[in-house]
Amino acid sequence: MRKYWAFRVAAFVFPRLPARLGYFVAALVGNIIYLTAPRSRRVVAVNAWHVLRPVNRRTFRRTVRRIFVNTSKNYYDLVCVPSFDLARLRSIVAVHGWEHFESALAHGRGVVVATAHLGNFDLVAQIMTGLNVPVAGLAEPLQPPQLFRFVNGLRTSRGLSFFPVGYAGLKALIRVLRAGGAVGVACDRDIQKNGVPAPFMGELTALPPGPVDLALHTGALVVPAFSVRRSNNAFDLYMEPALSFTQRSRRLEYVRELAGYVERYVRAYPDQWVVMEPVWHTETRRNHEAPLASMALDRSRT
Repeated sequence: MRKYWAFRVAAFVFPRLPARLGYFVAALVGNIIYLTAPRSRRVVAVNAWHVLRPVNRRTFRRTVRRIFVNTSKNYYDLVCVPSFDLARLRSIVAVHGWEHFESALAHGRGVVVATAHLGNFDLVAQIMTGLNVPVAGLAEPLQPPQLFRFVNGLRTSRGLSFFPVGYAGLKALIRVLRAGGAVGVACDRDIQKNGVPAPFMGELTALPPGPVDLALHTGALVVPAFSVRRSNNAFDLYMEPALSFTQRSRRLEYVRELAGYVERYVRAYPDQWVVMEPVWHTETRRNHEAPLASMALDRSRT
């Protein structure tokens, strides 16, 4: 329940602060968690190592720390979402490639926006609230249930719909696609444990087939899209040309194709890949967790 009440307090306090002060506090919290949460630091260190290797200690340590800071900033953005209107969103989110999304929508079979835990898609996705079509996404369940309901309320406060990850959530997304709408699905972490093997950052792991399966099932086009936070805490949203996935026999190939997009953007912005859970297999983590966690705090510059 502590997390739930922390969110409730943050949602009351942060929207009332000047943005500069709010981001300062968020960055401070992120740095504190980086220093005091060894389990999370181990996980983030292993994930970051896969992206950065080979890497010197200083760059590695700075990247891991920045991941915690950016995660904290993302939560700050989330609790402020109900206070945003569409005009403000458009002033802080620059969209590159919107024509690809519009063209895919005009196709009439729905659009799967394939994304990753990069930047802050919870906030950037709100830019789609001005569309005259349903827009939905999947949200990972949180404990306790009160926390999930509260966080989901923040995400949906501007008109988007979010459904829990799982069979019922996928059925809801299919309904949105069949209505000609858009759905956002992350393709960089196997939350449901039904992933397929794919090379990712030079090593095999399991990646979720959800975006591909939705497209194969409904005929929707797939638009890879990724958000990036700027130094002034505004955002860029990059939307790639639409992909058509039509052959079930190529399902694995399609998953790996999307993984390539994720890899390109994550390598370009490694400190914004805010994945706080393991992405690679247990044996990989076991071999590297301890030395990498130590390296993430090591003050050596060599």
